[in-house]
Amino acid sequence: MLAIASPGSRALKNAKYERYCRLRASAQPRIQAYREVGWGSREDNVAYINSCRLERRPEIRDRIGYLTRQAEELIAEKRQRIEERLWAIHEANIQDFFETYSTIKRDHTGQPERTDEGGLSTEMRVRPKLLTDLSPETAKLIEDATVDSKGRLIPKLFSKTWANAELRKMLNIGGQKEREQTDLSQLSDAELIQRLADQAKELGIDIDLNYSFAQPKKTDE
Repeated sequence: MLAIASPGSRALKNAKYERYCRLRASAQPRIQAYREVGWGSREDNVAYINSCRLERRPEIRDRIGYLTRQAEELIAEKRQRIEERLWAIHEANIQDFFETYSTIKRDHTGQPERTDEGGLSTEMRVRPKLLTDLSPETAKLIEDATVDSKGRLIPKLFSKTWANAELRKMLNIGGQKEREQTDLSQLSDAELIQRLADQAKELGIDIDLNYSFAQPKKTDE
C-alpha cells in the first residue's frame, strides 16, 4: 500500500514561501517573518495584512502546522535525552568503574610473604577498570580522570548534586509555585487573613474577612 503524505510534510516549491513557513514555525512574528523573506513593506499594518492573507492559503497553513509539530517533537525528544542523561549520572554506581584482582602479598620491606605451607601468600585488591573495558554508556558518566602513582587512570564521575539540581529544575520540583504553596501552609490564620485582605485591596475588591471560617465547627450538645 502506498503511504499517504501528511498535509504540509513536503517542502513548498516556492523558496520564499518555504522560508516564510520555517520562520513562522520557529515562532517568528508575522511582520518580521514577512520582511525577512524579502517582501518589502514599510508599513507594519500592510505587512501584517499581507502575511495574514498568505497564511489563509491551505498549503501555507498546512506547512507551518507540520513544521511546528516537527519542532515540538524534536524539542521533546531532546528534553527526554537530557533527562535520561541526568538520571544516569544521578544513579551512577562508583563500583561499576573498579574491579578486584588477586596479587602477591608483600611485607613492609616489599618481599613476598609466604603461607605456612611455603607457598606465596595472596590478597585481594581493588583497581580502576581500563577505560577501554567500559561500555560507551558507562564511560559517558566520567567527567575527568586523574593519573595515580602507578600510572592508572582514576575516574571522576559527574556530580550527583549537580544532576539532582538540574533534574529538580527540569521537573519543576521545589519550584516557585511549590514554594509559594509551602509558604502559605506555614502561615497562621491571622497572617493568611491579612494576606488575603492585602491582595483584595490591590485588586480593588471589597471583601469582609473574619475568623469564622478558621474556627472549629460547634457540635450539638
